[in-house]
Amino acid sequence: MKKLQFGYHMKLTFSDYVKNHRFSLKCVPHDNDLQKIENMSVEVYPDNVTSEDEDSYGNITLFGYTNELHNSFGFDVNGIAVTGREEYEKADELHKIGIFKYQTPKTKPGLRTLEYYQKLDLKRFDSALDKASAIMEGLSNSFQYVQGVTNMSTTSEEALTGGSGVCQDYAHIMLSLCRMEGIPCRYVAGMMMGEGLSHAWVEIWNDRKWLGFDPTNYKLVGDEYIKISNGRDSEDCLVNQGIFIGNVTQIQDVNVVVEEVVDEGIVGIN
Repeated sequence: MKKLQFGYHMKLTFSDYVKNHRFSLKCVPHDNDLQKIENMSVEVYPDNVTSEDEDSYGNITLFGYTNELHNSFGFDVNGIAVTGREEYEKADELHKIGIFKYQTPKTKPGLRTLEYYQKLDLKRFDSALDKASAIMEGLSNSFQYVQGVTNMSTTSEEALTGGSGVCQDYAHIMLSLCRMEGIPCRYVAGMMMGEGLSHAWVEIWNDRKWLGFDPTNYKLVGDEYIKISNGRDSEDCLVNQGIFIGNVTQIQDVNVVVEEVVDEGIVGIN
């Protein structure tokens, strides 16, 4: 178990002023079996959050609207997460599991994925855990972490064909392969010690439990992770969605800091 102090900063800078800005944000971690969130503060600028709700996956969503002219938009989320409270999340509501067995446009396998899947020879394993572990090991050996070669719209098939990508791509590929084996699995967005950016990983369903796998770092998810949201793929976990009036370009800056708090001091600064 760890006590993690976290800060999640996101800022959009527009090339000119915009107005009539409606937005939704999924940037707020919440309590679950794995973690308890304490002393949290959320600031959105311009300061126009109007409501908070939960989506169908249990993710906290902030909604807002501002009509004033502005050339930047962002949020700061700060708090403490007590992590490692359990090794898994319970999954007692079985009627909610089925949706995570089906491919999405982001994870739909193509010829390259089918070829890769056959080489893994997952039929030699009996359990979902062993199959997921083999998939994670295979990705660690054959897929490279490279920034800038994929983007938010890249599918698992496209990323696997290119042979490199970032944590979102690792997660989408693993989701695709697990679903080909009939394993319910979901995409997770969150934070991790030592990253400096937001992070993504996978949870598989096994024996009424959601168990976390991080294919990017080839490890099981433990108490150095803070979960923010989960869904079928990254589209269900988009941190920021919005529309506004204005013909502009935009630059996004993201900075995530996660530090372990021990005896009122801070260690493990990334």
